Amino acid sequence: MTAVALSVALVLSACGGGSGSRANPALQSKTTAPPAAVGAPSSGAVTGGEIGVILNENKFPEEIRVKVGAKVVFVITNRGNESHTFEAPDLELYKEIQPGDTARIQWTVPDKKGSWDVGCFLTAPAGAHDDMEGQLIIE
Repeated sequence: MTAVALSVALVLSACGGGSGSRANPALQSKTTAPPAAVGAPSSGAVTGGEIGVILNENKFPEEIRVKVGAKVVFVITNRGNESHTFEAPDLELYKEIQPGDTARIQWTVPDKKGSWDVGCFLTAPAGAHDDMEGQLIIE
């Protein structure tokens, strides 16, 4: 089976919470193909490889799409001033990342098509984690 790697850039910037607005999400796969323009939506589900995720206070990707059975590595960088998590409780994904650190999660996408909550669900300090959730979509 030939894996087709898709790439888009995931750039999130900090802003005040509570407005409900979010930056356009993106994913970044390590491939020889150039990444899509910053802020461009994904053209399809990632079928394998690395997925870059950048966290910041009050921002998280709105959507991450992956294919059933794909072997992916989330490369998560915390550019914020507070600890953040990358977690999808219903899919047993969890990693806490300290400010300035990068973490990796190797994951084989389960055979569970659907949309799952993913985000930073820490509650303290107050306000630092507002609007830090999105959907992990398994196709």
